Amino acid sequence: METVNKYIFDACGLITFLRNELGAEKVIQLFSDDNNTFFMHAINLGEVYYDTSRINRQKADELFSTIEKPGIQIIWIIDKSLITNAGRYKINYKMSYADTFVLASAKELGSKIITTDHHEFDIVSHDSDLDFYWLR
Repeated sequence: METVNKYIFDACGLITFLRNELGAEKVIQLFSDDNNTFFMHAINLGEVYYDTSRINRQKADELFSTIEKPGIQIIWIIDKSLITNAGRYKINYKMSYADTFVLASAKELGSKIITTDHHEFDIVSHDSDLDFYWLR
């Protein structure tokens, strides 16, 4: 039986892929492995939608179908456990509230976080048991 590798996107990680920025090739490589599964919390997807809308509203409206193609599963649930864990990350680290949801979701799923956001996550990567997959 092969191991399933779980990955969760933060907004920067998905934006890097969507815009074909430096690091996008690493995402494409991850997508090519059938043993990988991908997730994103709806809060973080909202960040991507907002960011994309500022540039191109039509592309933003196509975002949901675009992320279905590689099989990114959206986590639509916000429950007490997720809010509690996100709140703890917000207390312990100075970061955006939305970024705490990718951390809390990664913790609950046991997944690696796909990101480029060293500004927000470097300290977390050194100070926690969360795993990060840096695109650059």
